[in-house]
Amino acid sequence: MTSKTDLIDMLDEDLIVELTSRLVEIPSENPPGDEAACARFIHDTLRDWGVEVELVHKPFADRPQVVAWHRGRGNGPVFMLNGHMDTVPADPALWRHPPHEAVIEDGRLYGLGSCDMKGSLANAMAILKALKDADIETSGTLMTQFVIGEETDEPGTKTLLQLGYTGDRAIVMEPTDGQIGPGTRGACWHRVTLTGPVCHCGLTDAAAPDLMRVLWRFAGKIEAYHQRVSQQRHHLLASPGCRITRMRAGETHNSTARNAEMIIDRRMLPHESVDQVRQDLQEMLDGLLADEPSIGADIAFVDLNEATETPLDSSVVTGLQRNIREITGQEARIWGPPYGCDMRNFVADAGIPTVNYGAGDFRRCHQPDEFVPVADLVRVGRVTFGMVLDNIL
Repeated sequence: MTSKTDLIDMLDEDLIVELTSRLVEIPSENPPGDEAACARFIHDTLRDWGVEVELVHKPFADRPQVVAWHRGRGNGPVFMLNGHMDTVPADPALWRHPPHEAVIEDGRLYGLGSCDMKGSLANAMAILKALKDADIETSGTLMTQFVIGEETDEPGTKTLLQLGYTGDRAIVMEPTDGQIGPGTRGACWHRVTLTGPVCHCGLTDAAAPDLMRVLWRFAGKIEAYHQRVSQQRHHLLASPGCRITRMRAGETHNSTARNAEMIIDRRMLPHESVDQVRQDLQEMLDGLLADEPSIGADIAFVDLNEATETPLDSSVVTGLQRNIREITGQEARIWGPPYGCDMRNFVADAGIPTVNYGAGDFRRCHQPDEFVPVADLVRVGRVTFGMVLDNIL
């Protein structure tokens, strides 16, 4: 019987680098949502290797997602790897090399999406090929998902889970610099609209209606609220917060504003609820407008990304810790990613124990000259393969 170590050694490190380079060279920027060519490359490559693979034309017919399997012959668990094919757009003028040209310099693979997260997609593809080439029977199943729309909060992963492409445990392969990320802060957004009477700015009476005066007072309340909620502490995740991220008011340069609109961004911990956030905002507005009878206000919910947390004693956490120790000789680091990602769909929507784990420093994401260290990419690939084997053998 082939040992776990022998199987891990079958992971083709040169192939990982080659696949990452090929994927970088296929534009998949979002917006506008150009993942289709990337999906076809992944699908056709896996198909040509003899891997079971499927294109899923939902939620959008022209933006297919890819699901691939190494099927087990027993009743073992279904272990899942998930990664998104889309990248943010790039301005070539800000890059030393063209964003869609994969360049290796000083042990770093440069290119748009190399870190976030085409290197991880390459790892998943190489793992599937290693399992196919090994021709081993397993009790459990590996399912890999190559999804659309993560960068713009579109329901790629959520749709696959709703369609039944689901399992027992999962790794979302976001860049964590090789650390284990068993949770993420959440965020919710509300639109606050203020309306009031308009008057000519030539009126200097302090009692004249002035919506902007109310707006600045509300901004001060938001800052005080931010200072209060940010005092909360969590054993893993960064503190919550609240900011005004967008503001629009007024129609002309010589009249007071008739209406104003702002977007409130509230970062949340797992124990916090969007209903409580809505109540907090409403109480701030009610207190502010008590002595402003001419001003009307409305709060509208915009969107929610749930906070997530997988217990540290979950097997997906402890198993990954063990594989990092065995394969790299280092102790695993636990980290609370500050970003939101599709982990929320696994944990909040489907109840699947999940962690973030991938190669690359997230601070390189969405930046000119994005890169992933080749050695880190390969090391994370080997650890991920070890984790897969523990769950399906």
